[in-house]
Amino acid sequence: MSSPVGARTTIDGREVDYFRGTSYYGLHGHPEVIAAARDALTAYGVGTATAARTPAHAEVVERTSRFLGTETVTYVASGYLAPLVLLQALSQDYDVAFADDASHYGVLDALRATGKDAVLFRHLDPDDLAHHLALRVRSGEKPLVVTDGVFPSTGAIAPLSAYLDVLRRHPEALLCVDDAHGLAVIGANGRGSLEYHDVERDSARFCGTLSKAFGGAGGIVPGDRDLAAKIQRLSRVPLGASSPSVPAAAASAAGVRILAEHPEMRQQLWDNVRRAKAGLRALGFDLADTPVPIVSLWGGPSVDLLHVQEMLEGQDILVHHSPPRGYSDSPDVETLRIAIFSTHTPEQIDRLVAAIRRAI
Repeated sequence: MSSPVGARTTIDGREVDYFRGTSYYGLHGHPEVIAAARDALTAYGVGTATAARTPAHAEVVERTSRFLGTETVTYVASGYLAPLVLLQALSQDYDVAFADDASHYGVLDALRATGKDAVLFRHLDPDDLAHHLALRVRSGEKPLVVTDGVFPSTGAIAPLSAYLDVLRRHPEALLCVDDAHGLAVIGANGRGSLEYHDVERDSARFCGTLSKAFGGAGGIVPGDRDLAAKIQRLSRVPLGASSPSVPAAAASAAGVRILAEHPEMRQQLWDNVRRAKAGLRALGFDLADTPVPIVSLWGGPSVDLLHVQEMLEGQDILVHHSPPRGYSDSPDVETLRIAIFSTHTPEQIDRLVAAIRRAI
């Protein structure tokens, strides 16, 4: 890649229609985001080389808290580390964890790092969760359930309401959501999976990243001041891992500001998703009716999706081919992952659909 990422991106010297990655609003290449990073680099350098934070880091906390409607946000080195920070902070509040078996690597690694018992339940299956809870939770024990909010390969949305219904039999249970692909993308105000399911008031915690929809970098653990205090007391990540670089923090703050000031960008993203899915459904693909900008195409026995991906690339249209089990939640068959951006034009989306029609 030799240009800022966006709907049109330069790859290997060719300008292409880019339907890959996670820059759902194209903010990584937004002039204001780039300018904010450049100005912060000039003012403060790359990093502080201490635990001190700069105005850019403070702005991330202030703007992200306001966007997500939380008291505060803990800002850490990467989104991959955010589930570890959250689970370490809650380590004294649960006895045994239960995780969707297709959760992101960061979730599963975080569970291993806590050293506590962890049980995997079938992907997106509240009945299987209930089965394992009945088998494994003894009297007086507190369970914790953890899952992705939006799954990165397929775009599936976790059934959080159903999980909470199951957990009502365990009054002190906790639900934790890694919402890396949900924040700023779904929910009426872009607050992610909990808002989408209207369960923000329930006893759920969440974490995420600024490296995807927000156009920046670094992980976030939003919450109240009690959670922030637990993080400070029980998690080693903020102490042991350097904070995101100053330019990355400034870029992140700019991305959050732009999305807060321009909610029409979110509507444009949803409109583009609707257009793309309608066109692909007309080709016979079965796609969930959600606003998630991750479109996963599953091939039948007569469709060679790798060949489809290669034919699209020959027409300067880039999508991602995933082999069976190629990523954390990839199914047992090959898929094409298509990322829709708010900045894709109707002509680009129609050209993508037409190219897939010819290729299959």
